[in-house]
Amino acid sequence: MTWHLVTGEYPPGCGGVGDYTALLARALGRAGEEVVVWVPADTDGTGNAGESVRRLPDRFGPRSREVLARAWQQQRGVVVLQYVPNALGVKGANLAFCRWLRGMRHRGIDVRVMFHEPYFYFSMERPWRNALAVVQRMMAAELIKASRCVYVSSETWRDRLEPYGRLPQLITLPIPSTIPDAADAGRIRDFRRLAAGDSSSPIVGHFGTYGDHMTAMIEASVPAIAERLPDVRFALLGDRGVEFLTRLSARFPVVRNRAWASGHLAASDVSAALRSCDLLFQPYPDGVTTRRTSVMAGLANAVPIVTTDGALTEQVWRETRAAMLVSPAETTEAVDGVHRLLASADDREALGRRGQEVYAAHFSIERTVDALRASRPLEVAAG
Repeated sequence: MTWHLVTGEYPPGCGGVGDYTALLARALGRAGEEVVVWVPADTDGTGNAGESVRRLPDRFGPRSREVLARAWQQQRGVVVLQYVPNALGVKGANLAFCRWLRGMRHRGIDVRVMFHEPYFYFSMERPWRNALAVVQRMMAAELIKASRCVYVSSETWRDRLEPYGRLPQLITLPIPSTIPDAADAGRIRDFRRLAAGDSSSPIVGHFGTYGDHMTAMIEASVPAIAERLPDVRFALLGDRGVEFLTRLSARFPVVRNRAWASGHLAASDVSAALRSCDLLFQPYPDGVTTRRTSVMAGLANAVPIVTTDGALTEQVWRETRAAMLVSPAETTEAVDGVHRLLASADDREALGRRGQEVYAAHFSIERTVDALRASRPLEVAAG
């Protein structure tokens, strides 16, 4: 069977959705499926050897629709749109493509949509985006009607989508880690030396991109951890970590000479850097969710994690206890959680092992492929 994956970005030059699509394409291929990845004209995505990547003539405009309609009619299979509104072009308002996709379903094409994000939120802080937020809700409604099966990256999106149409079969597909789950022991030692020098100090790590909306809790908690635990060292892993550490050290002298930032790392080195940490501190103001690839990378690599239980946190995190959950509003609770884990090597090992087991059972790319293949293609289901 052929899987047509439609995406607005793809490696080598891409973001999280492109990395996810590439991971999915490879996993489907390993499972024996034929995969075609459709990318817009203005992306530099080329994929890897052995992947069938086809470039469209525009960004999901009229010419692209002609190419896709012809190809899908000739090579029947399953179409899965990897959806974030802005990736479709027209400045995030490509309602025409969503309506066309609904029409393709009426022509017998097995259309499915993976909602990575549903739409912009309404905001008084940026009122000029509210008109776009309305259009994107219309787009979501059209895509729901277009889909024989709706996939979501977080169970939370069910509530966001239900007001805009009767949902067909809905399946949650957590976003898996794109980071390998193995690392050379020598590279792990190298990263420990970078973060802690020759000392045996415990290392608290954070992995992310240090966007403005994510750093407030780190700025509140890391100095508090440093005050409470004077032997702890910090490893800030990921893009923009160097700039963030410069600001953090200027504001909080207690962090100076006790933290190291990696800057950009190759995927193979991220695994070693994560495993060099005694634990990861991954706070999110709205809570950990199955969309957080930074958390998934830690789980896949068996690193114990302290993270936040917030408004968007799904029940699976509470049921499986894959990570230690703390309140996003309580810095003291976060510091206490880090302290308790650092005090017990046995507890850290048990939490890291449980997190890795939960990842394999619930969040890995293999579980995604299983879920996709379990829903029969339209031709089979109709027979």
